[in-house]
Amino acid sequence: MLSIINKGCLLMWVVLTLGACSPLPLSQALLSFYAALDQAPAEAHVSLAALQQLDPLLLRPSSLYPHLDDTPLPVLSALYRFHQHCSGLPEGLPVAMGQFEQTLCNNTALPASWFAAHPISMLGGSTAWHYLQRHPQASLAMQNLLHVRERPQALGGIGQLSDDNLDALANGQTWLLQDGNLWRQHQQQWLRYAPHVWQPLAQKAGIMLVAATGQCDLSLGTLCAHPLNSYARWWRSLLGAAALLTALALGWGAWQRRRMQQRQRFIVQMLTHELRTPIAQLGNVVEYFRRDFDDLSPQAQSSFGALADSVQRMRQMAAASQHYLSGDGSRDVLEMPSTVGLSEWLNHITESYTDLTFCLDTDRRVALPLYWVSLCVNNLLDNAFRHGRAPVRLHAVWHKGKLTLTVSDGGSMATGSLTRLRHLCSPHAGMGLGLTIVQRVMHRLHGRLTFTTNPTTFTLELPCDSQK
Repeated sequence: MLSIINKGCLLMWVVLTLGACSPLPLSQALLSFYAALDQAPAEAHVSLAALQQLDPLLLRPSSLYPHLDDTPLPVLSALYRFHQHCSGLPEGLPVAMGQFEQTLCNNTALPASWFAAHPISMLGGSTAWHYLQRHPQASLAMQNLLHVRERPQALGGIGQLSDDNLDALANGQTWLLQDGNLWRQHQQQWLRYAPHVWQPLAQKAGIMLVAATGQCDLSLGTLCAHPLNSYARWWRSLLGAAALLTALALGWGAWQRRRMQQRQRFIVQMLTHELRTPIAQLGNVVEYFRRDFDDLSPQAQSSFGALADSVQRMRQMAAASQHYLSGDGSRDVLEMPSTVGLSEWLNHITESYTDLTFCLDTDRRVALPLYWVSLCVNNLLDNAFRHGRAPVRLHAVWHKGKLTLTVSDGGSMATGSLTRLRHLCSPHAGMGLGLTIVQRVMHRLHGRLTFTTNPTTFTLELPCDSQK
């Protein structure tokens, strides 16, 4: 199996290599695309000179955030409170920032030259923007002093670019891709092309432009140019290789599950075989005590009944394991219904429980898979006596082809969900495991287990036929 996976990995490498390395005239295709783009209408444009007149900080996304790198947070917090309430100007501020905050509080004017010399506020954003919050009448005169994000519709929509693209633009890149729009620096201006304009031109030229996140056939700054045919073939090859590896992984997983099942089956077979000898020896001990039953003390006679019942249950479990592991079609033997009287069967189950209140509406003969249903009832009664409170009650009723067995006790639980109850129960206490067994058995027998609170009540509902 490992050799098959190694061959699959080698095949994927060969396919990807052949698909990605096909030689295509990419440079010629790019020239054709450039020429077509020169004739295409731009959705927006802004001159490079207009951007160069701005302070570089008014292009940087980091200028919109507080200056945590060079100013302690307590000082910024105090400055923010002063900015809001004009009370308690913090010490240690640069003189210009202190003057600016005092000017805002005093509602006085500042010349445009001051904003050009101090474009960014320590609290983040441009000083012009903070000033316009209290002097909106100066908006027209101070547009060129605002950060590009504070006027997103101006300058051809430069302020709508992402942080990475804004940094790339400020660093001198000439190609950008934002929300499908293509930005290009050409002839001393930035041009923005809509997707329905530039994408057909790129396809016609046989190229594809994507963000530069991996291997590039040709780099255009923040973009990668790929030959269209090669790029499509590369993706098809990648998908084919992925499908092959997925099939191999599924096959490997199925093989591992089969090995695990075989190993578990062998372990259960071995344990079942080894348990038969001590169970037989315990049966001999029970028979020995049974012969001298009348000579035993009353306390020993009571203990003998519990011992005999436990040995009988161990024999049934060993027989169940043998049937289920035989694999010869006898798996359903223990699930075949046996005809029994309800009172006779339930009396046999309840005789080992003291302080149990048992109620049967009407006695009748029914067909039941006795082993599994007895296992479920015993589990619920054990849980009630071990984890619940007195009194413990068992109520049985048959109605219209359905047998309902209800086990309740005087306790109360906060949760009303059976699934949540199984998870909350301690695994060492055994209650969660017992409920899981009961629920799975009932599902297999086409019945169901339900749970209600106040008082704690577990109900088994099982379809069964009444026999006359």
